[in-house]
Amino acid sequence: MPVLIPFGVDQDPHFRITRDIAPKMNKPKPALIHNIMIPALGGPKGKMSASNENETIYTTDSPEVVKKKINKYAFSGGQPDIEEHRKKGGNPDIDVSYQYLRIFFEQDDKKLEQIHDDYKSGKMLTGELKQILIEKINKFLASHQQKREKARDQLDKFLLKD
Repeated sequence: MPVLIPFGVDQDPHFRITRDIAPKMNKPKPALIHNIMIPALGGPKGKMSASNENETIYTTDSPEVVKKKINKYAFSGGQPDIEEHRKKGGNPDIDVSYQYLRIFFEQDDKKLEQIHDDYKSGKMLTGELKQILIEKINKFLASHQQKREKARDQLDKFLLKD
């Protein structure tokens, strides 16, 4: 069955090999879509990686864990203190909370633009931006975790047995 696989450009060598081998196995080559790198919670220094649990939000994380990770580890584009932030504003281009809202969680372009402008002007503080993200992530994860539990009952239908 032909498939379309979204992945980060750093995984390209693996898929080049797959595309070379698939025809030899009489299988179709996968079609690929290169995606942007998702920044780690720690900021623009790297991509999100499952191997660093402090810089990754897992689909199994509880609301408390999400809150702790975002508040403690999410890289901020804000200023060192409230007074300076109110004067100079924050930098949404490097702020991980804003980037996650932009990439994943805020579908309304007008709301996203308002958040961007409020943060950049200093009207919105880093903690307020993080709180918006925490609420969005926890809402998404609650729904996902509920659906996952329902799906557990059906796993046997799809698992291969010896």
